[in-house]
Amino acid sequence: MAKKTNAGASAEDASFVFKGTVLKLKAATMTGITVTTRTATVRVDEIVHGPEALAQYAGQEITVELSGRKKVTKGQQLVFRTNPLLFGDSLAVRSIDQQELTATLAAAAMPPGDPVKRLVERDVRSRAATADAVVSGRVVSVRVPSDVVAIRASAEAGQPSQRISEHDPDWRIAEVQVDQVHRGSHAGKTAEVRFPSSHDVMWHYAPKLHAGNEGLFILHKAKKVRAAARLAPTEDSGEYVCLNPVDVQISEDLSELPDAIALIAEPGTPSE
Repeated sequence: MAKKTNAGASAEDASFVFKGTVLKLKAATMTGITVTTRTATVRVDEIVHGPEALAQYAGQEITVELSGRKKVTKGQQLVFRTNPLLFGDSLAVRSIDQQELTATLAAAAMPPGDPVKRLVERDVRSRAATADAVVSGRVVSVRVPSDVVAIRASAEAGQPSQRISEHDPDWRIAEVQVDQVHRGSHAGKTAEVRFPSSHDVMWHYAPKLHAGNEGLFILHKAKKVRAAARLAPTEDSGEYVCLNPVDVQISEDLSELPDAIALIAEPGTPSE
């Protein structure tokens, strides 16, 4: 069944960037798309960066909802900055920006390396730039918030709570032993990090922490994150929240952490 996703609003936020060739105008590769004068089928010639789930579309024809009003012609090669719009028998994306493939743009848009890794690196930098703290350390314990325990006890006693929801995040709080603060500030030896343990579609991609996990943690104050307010515990809420898949960089080999740490360095920080 086709599944719609949200699209971003700025070229910098584009999650699927590729070089493509326009094959047909006023056409689509899948059902569920309203074809307009700004709908086109495009062959994905080369992926610049994108999630692993979309790597399979290299060389494939997809549907693009074009941005702006600038004329696009059949056979034209462009660099498309897009976000996924609809999944099904094929893929539909909404273009935030498309530019003609000049030699200068091609050189800038096609850096060497793995396109999936490039997207992760970009997202790590972006998340770190807005984080309250970025620390390395180890998860020493995971607990159910006391509020959640109380709600469950009430439900078992025949007193259903209005907080029970189809999309309940089923919050957990991880206590992270902080070995080093790499960006922002955190004064304590440990950090309490709330995360949704639910695998519901709303929370599926959020990090799931377990005792013993070691790595880099990109932390945002829970009170600043709108999504963290959903069925949030009030008495035992945790100081930080991790919701984005890149917020936790787990590494079995801590010698690999310097690469991740280099990505989140403050502007102007000298490299070692």
